[in-house]
Amino acid sequence: MNYAFSSVALQKYMFDVASCANCGFLQIVDPHWLQEAYSDAIADTDTGLVARNILICKQLKPLLYSLFGNNGSYVDFGGGTGLLVRLMRDAGMDFYWHDQYCQNIHARGFEFTANIRKYEALTAFEVFEHVQDPVAFLKDALGKTKSKLIIFSTECYEGLPPDPEHWWYYGFSRGQHISFYQRKTLQYIGDRLNLCFITNGQFHILCDSYLSKSVGKYLKSRFLQYMTRFRASRNLSSKAWTDHLFLMK
Repeated sequence: MNYAFSSVALQKYMFDVASCANCGFLQIVDPHWLQEAYSDAIADTDTGLVARNILICKQLKPLLYSLFGNNGSYVDFGGGTGLLVRLMRDAGMDFYWHDQYCQNIHARGFEFTANIRKYEALTAFEVFEHVQDPVAFLKDALGKTKSKLIIFSTECYEGLPPDPEHWWYYGFSRGQHISFYQRKTLQYIGDRLNLCFITNGQFHILCDSYLSKSVGKYLKSRFLQYMTRFRASRNLSSKAWTDHLFLMK
């Protein structure tokens, strides 16, 4: 890791950012203010949170249905208030919540517990930029869920590290984003974990070679995506009422 630039977090803490010439990984050196930054886990400046989760739900449902039909169970790591979990359950998918920093508001009663059931996949949207050691994070998450598939999102950069004055994704004013990636960084992480890396720009996916064939086929075929959306909407029923009955008991 080599020095890239310096900036300010939370408008008061000076820090250095280092980059890896090999894989493009970019990270804050010694982010000692994280406890303060996470005193409020959800940034008040994240005005796109609701719209983003609605869009993710719309696109994630047919992808998972194409791989596992209506029989899969899934975990949303870094699930925040549980909004995506509730949306996915309302869409008919058996989703569970996990987040060590945020209070579960929308998906209470559906928290992730290891070794209770088999989880086909896990998701981690807008999480990787918060992680100090992405390889350790993935080993832990995949180990707990026994899954071979993770679907996640993070904004990638290309070329030289972006100027902190001109790349909004740094989010240094909130102090929570500490790690940044290029696509080759994510490819390198996949290689470290013996997983295939696939991306369509919005969803980044790490999975075993067996699943990679089906994932790649789905992402490349607009016709398959259209047909899967139709089948999913027809064959999946909302869990809102059954979840209500479960929670009443």
